[in-house]
Amino acid sequence: MVMTSIAGVFLSTLYQNKLYNDAVKGQNQQELDARNENVVAKGNYSVSTTTHVVTVGPANLTNAGPVAAQIVNVWVFDTSKQTYGFNNSVANKPWANLTWTTLKAGQVLKFTSNNATKVTVPNATQGDSFNIWFVTARGNTVPLTKSQSTTVINAQTAQGIGALAFDFNSFRYYTYQNSTKLANYPSGNPTYRVPYGSTIAFGFNITNYSPTTETIIFNVASMMWSYFPASPGQANGPIWYIANVQSDGTVSSGYSPISLGWGQTRFLVFAHQTSGQSGDWAVQQKNSLGAINLIFYGNYSSGKKYAQNIPFAAIYAYG
Repeated sequence: MVMTSIAGVFLSTLYQNKLYNDAVKGQNQQELDARNENVVAKGNYSVSTTTHVVTVGPANLTNAGPVAAQIVNVWVFDTSKQTYGFNNSVANKPWANLTWTTLKAGQVLKFTSNNATKVTVPNATQGDSFNIWFVTARGNTVPLTKSQSTTVINAQTAQGIGALAFDFNSFRYYTYQNSTKLANYPSGNPTYRVPYGSTIAFGFNITNYSPTTETIIFNVASMMWSYFPASPGQANGPIWYIANVQSDGTVSSGYSPISLGWGQTRFLVFAHQTSGQSGDWAVQQKNSLGAINLIFYGNYSSGKKYAQNIPFAAIYAYG
């Protein structure tokens, strides 16, 4: 009985010692994995002054370490206002299953426009400075390094040429289905060759690269102005004013101010057409190549006036 008791105590001691060693080993492994975790985040973010929401993305998270890592949280700290916010639902979104949020060694996790993470930060506005971290399941923080994006580079260029950029590839014209509705909207006719003597409208993409990162609000006076060769000098062609167009192509008779946030692209339509200012402009522009100027006027979100002329496009009016 004594020997049996001693053996039982000995075996129990061995078992408890094994449990302790396993726990210590597991803890050491967790600490080792946490130390070996190495995720690198590089990308950009945008800020809404109206809603105080910081949108984190597009961004790439690269697992440069030897162990898998899972992203579970995003923290944003506004260093200008000393306020912060977080989003702990990253790993719970429908598109963020374990396979998606877990990065194996060498893998890249992409936060695109479709899955960009939004974080509400009290009083956050454009122009504030932010520190942003992704948090892993092991508790490590991954700082977001802001990349020198195309938007930033273009904003620097815009200091010399103007805040708005015109997208040549998006240019198109529209004929009218009836007196108030554009035909085949928004597809239209993607060409610079337009019918002479017709009531038409034009549409194209414009991007805001303002160096001040402010929203631009377009005034009703914003226009597309055309002029064609004439003898003598140049003849003013039709003028098209900025318009509000519904999704079915209906052109509003009035105008509600259109806003364009920093870094955003928007399709604008110029549909309120008026005649030229000199003589029979329709005859003068027939079968001629004419220059067009986009003349934008309005305000920055700060209230400061804004105006710009974009003179780089031309149309051919065939008849």
